[in-house]
Amino acid sequence: MQRCVWESRLVETAAGVNGMLEEAEMVTHQAGVTFTRQGVFRGLRATAPLAISVATYGAVFGVLAKQAGVSLLETTLLNLFVFAGAAQMAAMDQWAYPLPIMAIVITTLLINLRLIMLGASMRPWMKYLPAWMVYPTLHILSDESWAVAMTEYRNGERDAGLVLGCNLAIAFAWFPASAFGHVLGGSIGDPAELGLDFAFTAVFAAMLFGGYRSRFDLAPWGASGLVAWLVWWLVPGTWYVIAGGLAGFLVAVLRTDERPHHQIPDATEPVS
Repeated sequence: MQRCVWESRLVETAAGVNGMLEEAEMVTHQAGVTFTRQGVFRGLRATAPLAISVATYGAVFGVLAKQAGVSLLETTLLNLFVFAGAAQMAAMDQWAYPLPIMAIVITTLLINLRLIMLGASMRPWMKYLPAWMVYPTLHILSDESWAVAMTEYRNGERDAGLVLGCNLAIAFAWFPASAFGHVLGGSIGDPAELGLDFAFTAVFAAMLFGGYRSRFDLAPWGASGLVAWLVWWLVPGTWYVIAGGLAGFLVAVLRTDERPHHQIPDATEPVS
């Protein structure tokens, strides 16, 4: 029964995505930005290696959800409406009956504040597209897909379909993996004993070094790490996530770039 339900959902998802792409390919070129089916496939291929790792801690989330007493339906709804791995795992740590709803909401909000910065950084790429394309695409934005997409953007990619492809690669890995973990949840025990919890850290380390371009990157990275560590040590909660992100952003903005102006991506575009 569950298999039939999953198959019907996959068919519906594929049909919806196909319809979106058929309309999206009609979008006119503005400032060199397009949205094509080919871009979606390039995004899927580019993100596939990271998606494999995401599937690992997606399965860990499924295990934790099962052990917390969350049903498979509830797990699926969390994936659909929240789709934020770190926040969902944090919610499982607090999941008890009666549910501490405000605590879970505040925790989820604080952890996901970084998505404001991720979404804002994609505006130069996405602002020429209609809202019906932008918001569904950004709803399934993740750290991993953002890192891959922005690396491609820096290399000259301007097909926004790649963003959707990157996001879909992560979603297609996360959904079945979390369901698989949920099914096996009762027989695995503590995922930390198997080292599965380290997959989350490994993926972010890979994204960090994959984004390295020059020594110019080291100062923002160092500032971000130092501030995040200090805030984690001094302030309860997950404020260190947004604090570290803002610190790295400010250092990158304020520091003088030693490269010639014309070599900086988008430096020749007018500032509005």
